[in-house]
Amino acid sequence: MHIFKSLTLALFLLFSANALSAVGDVKVLPFIQERVEGATLPADSKYDEDYFTIGKVTVTEVETPLEYLEDKGDEKKLGAVIMTIEKLIALGKKIWAIVEAGRPVLNTNMMVPLSVLPKTDDPDAAFYQMEGWSAPKAVTYRVQYDNLFGMTVIAFDYTVIFQYAGKYEGKGAYITGLNVKASNVSVAWGFRFDANSSLVTIANRGASSNPVAGATIQIDYKAGSVLRTIGTSEAFHVTGKGSVTKY
Repeated sequence: MHIFKSLTLALFLLFSANALSAVGDVKVLPFIQERVEGATLPADSKYDEDYFTIGKVTVTEVETPLEYLEDKGDEKKLGAVIMTIEKLIALGKKIWAIVEAGRPVLNTNMMVPLSVLPKTDDPDAAFYQMEGWSAPKAVTYRVQYDNLFGMTVIAFDYTVIFQYAGKYEGKGAYITGLNVKASNVSVAWGFRFDANSSLVTIANRGASSNPVAGATIQIDYKAGSVLRTIGTSEAFHVTGKGSVTKY
């Protein structure tokens, strides 16, 4: 028993070191957990099945680091056309990894932010004629996996970043620079974790003559232990008016 007490304390210190202050309610995420076929614990293992079994997955809004709120003035990468509807066009990268093998993906060349812009013959030219963009908005969430001992064995923060309110020819409210970035990733021994984001759909939340861009993003989590695989996902919707709605 003293082994588990020591391990619990070590994990508590590990995950508390980088924790941000909670500013929202805790949401429990549904998940699917399956036993790995043929997997067994080694006969001399110091841990039993409860350690390797997830009991709860939660997500909580936390304070956003100031660095995400700074406009660095970087040139925007519009990327390829990935989705269109009557009045809107989405450009960027449809699916991108945010955590690979328990580490945040930091390769900025792979992270082409999403933009939801007016549908025109030349979206790139239209983009450079747009005006009225907001300062960057960022919202940060912490995801935690607790095992059956109540120990947090996987945790990470992800930040949703975007600019909104861009107008084209004096109309509309569009989105640019939409990205999801991971930080403070912690994965306990015996576990693995990956996560990626993808654009699900875009929608016009306004009138045909004065569009308000909307984009729904899904985050898929793939976790596992030596005994089990754990899958879960969540989604959020952002608009050209600056709102972020979690599903």
